[in-house]
Amino acid sequence: MITTRTLACLSIVSLLPFTSLVHAEMGPYVGIGAGFTQFDDDGFIDDLGAEDGWDDSGTAYRFIAGYKFSDNFSAEWSYQDYNYNEYGVDALSNVEMQAWHLSVLAAYPIEESPLGKLDIFGKLGFGEADYRYKGVYTNDTGSSQQTFSVGEEQTSESFILGAGAQFYLNPDFRLRTELDMTTFNLDTSFGNGSVTYVTRDYSFRAMTASASIVYAF
Repeated sequence: MITTRTLACLSIVSLLPFTSLVHAEMGPYVGIGAGFTQFDDDGFIDDLGAEDGWDDSGTAYRFIAGYKFSDNFSAEWSYQDYNYNEYGVDALSNVEMQAWHLSVLAAYPIEESPLGKLDIFGKLGFGEADYRYKGVYTNDTGSSQQTFSVGEEQTSESFILGAGAQFYLNPDFRLRTELDMTTFNLDTSFGNGSVTYVTRDYSFRAMTASASIVYAF
């Protein structure tokens, strides 16, 4: 004869796998990824004397670490390395940029879809961007040319805004795809001796489409 106590025990045992899965989805996580970035220089190269704006593209690499507090809320730290080198314009031969952000993620979970369980999310973050460049600047006045080396390193405040989807491969691993925009400012001047050719505050923007593998502890 099945007693009430027996039924209660069976109910608790049947819920254990579900409880374990829910517990696994909350908590800390880390991830690595890569993506494609389109970079807008706000006329920086034009002001240096190049015929065309830069607006170039490259590969970005990303590392993330965060904590999922609930189905709808996570906090995340991210590091992104933008791989810009030797883009072939006459005013700039080498650019390096890294960015760090602390972001808040708001998610809408979808339990059932053709691709299984997934989260649709948006994120907003604040941090810093480190920007380094070096090259050769040629000031062409028509009758004469002046050529000299330029180079500088700056760190500025940076914002990141993005959205994406996260697919649950199993309780431990997830596949994340996202599109985000990183912005920062570059306040600089170029000159040769006592002559200054450019002084301006540039607003840079990097648009990145990426994919990451995320592991949840």
